[in-house]
Amino acid sequence: MRDAVELEWAGIPTVCIVHHELRESAGAIARISGHPDYPMITVDYPWIPTATWSEAEIAELAGALAPVVRDRLLGADQASMP
Repeated sequence: MRDAVELEWAGIPTVCIVHHELRESAGAIARISGHPDYPMITVDYPWIPTATWSEAEIAELAGALAPVVRDRLLGADQASMP
């Protein structure tokens, strides 16, 4: 989250992707960074928060997230994966 905020400060459009289990921690970082409403894309199970995934799971998650990330970067307002 902090990296996303700092990139935004530098004028680089950014998307923050967090696991559901880490959303509160990411939200705390956003708040102390002065951006309490910073939008996050949230992923949930079956993807575990430790990111120990197979190549197939990585490809599946990337395929699911790509359109959401694209929409966020282009200005669409989506908070979670479909």
